[in-house]
Amino acid sequence: MKDRMTLLIAVLAIALTIAACGGTATTTPTPTAQPAMAAETEAPAVQPATEPSPTEAPANEESVASACEEFFGFCVTAEIDGSVISTGTGGFGSSFNNDCAAWAAGGETRILELPTTLAAGDDKITVALTRIGAYTGPGQYELAAVAASGNPDSFPAIEVAGRTFSKGEGSTTLVTVAADGSGSLQATGLVELASMTVSSPDPDARIDFSMQWTCQEEK
Repeated sequence: MKDRMTLLIAVLAIALTIAACGGTATTTPTPTAQPAMAAETEAPAVQPATEPSPTEAPANEESVASACEEFFGFCVTAEIDGSVISTGTGGFGSSFNNDCAAWAAGGETRILELPTTLAAGDDKITVALTRIGAYTGPGQYELAAVAASGNPDSFPAIEVAGRTFSKGEGSTTLVTVAADGSGSLQATGLVELASMTVSSPDPDARIDFSMQWTCQEEK
């Protein structure tokens, strides 16, 4: 009887040992998932190219109204330097039936009356009748107050800013006329004269005067 009990106890001990071994079976650890690494660095977003803003064109300057509308026969610009400094532009005569080439054409000696200005510019430049007494065609003419024969020349008399200037001792005037009717006048050393507004002119006052003109035909 004792042997059977001993055997039973041994069997139970073996069974418990087997059960204990089975319950402590090693558990295989589950690998921790690692974050996936980007295969390549993401390229920065491409920004659309910015076109440079077009430079704004400067505003067109307002046209200055011409003092020589096309109905004038001549467009004249006068400039004065010296005791008075001034400039002005104006029209003279009519372009109706104006023939510039005929006006300047050569031929028999004749008087050629030059274009003038009337109250041109801020100082109201006015040029009195100026003429070549013995005109024979395009070219240069030095005006002379006294002529040995024929008609004498007429020097320019200029009113500007209420003062009057014309030929005096040492004054010279050179006129150039082109075949197309354009031309110029250069006068130096013009002296001040008594006038309605200046009873006692300045004896030392002098001006140089230049005048350019173009001839215009009817359009």
